[in-house]
Amino acid sequence: MAERREEKYLINYSEYSIISSRIRALMQPDANGKNGRYSICSMYFDDVYDTALAEKEDGNAVHIKFRIRTYDGNGEFIRLERKTKRGIVTEKHSARITKEELDKIVSGEAISEDSACFGLVSEMRAKAFKPAISVRYDREAYFMPSLGVRVTFDVNIDSLPPDTDTLFGNVKRALPAIDRGQIVMEIKYSDRCPSFIRKACATNSAQLSVSKYALCRNAPTI
Repeated sequence: MAERREEKYLINYSEYSIISSRIRALMQPDANGKNGRYSICSMYFDDVYDTALAEKEDGNAVHIKFRIRTYDGNGEFIRLERKTKRGIVTEKHSARITKEELDKIVSGEAISEDSACFGLVSEMRAKAFKPAISVRYDREAYFMPSLGVRVTFDVNIDSLPPDTDTLFGNVKRALPAIDRGQIVMEIKYSDRCPSFIRKACATNSAQLSVSKYALCRNAPTI
């Protein structure tokens, strides 16, 4: 998959109200949700040494995360992803998986060589990655296909146990990772962010260097 740039900002509700109104006037809502809104749940994996977490917190130039992701708790669309980040440059490799493959991945079992996720799962097994935590949040997304730009606003970011049930909305017990009045704004683009989008997203907040995975791993646990 082609590389993308990704900038994150932690903004307050007042900034969100102003910025989101500008973005709605410039971009179209993501067609995958109702008015661009949908929920996401990701189960993140790590090894016994918490290497993926340490790479992020230590500020390593390159860090890699594996996760399984669902949208609106839909069991018919489950995706395994490997995300590599170098500064603000990200690269994703992903494969759709079945519920049967999900159970095998979580339990550390081998996957058929014919499966689209075989390469990703083999790397996870070689690194002895196990479920570490689940992260759930609500997203409001906008995009501009002609320029390959996306702007998203993530709210209600919760930390949950790393159970498969969390991926399908069956676990209600969760703890907030950040204050409910805070929103994570992300700007994603291929080469350069258009100046009018950057102006519309102008904020006094600094770029967020901590990922949702790290936020939730460092949040209180249930």
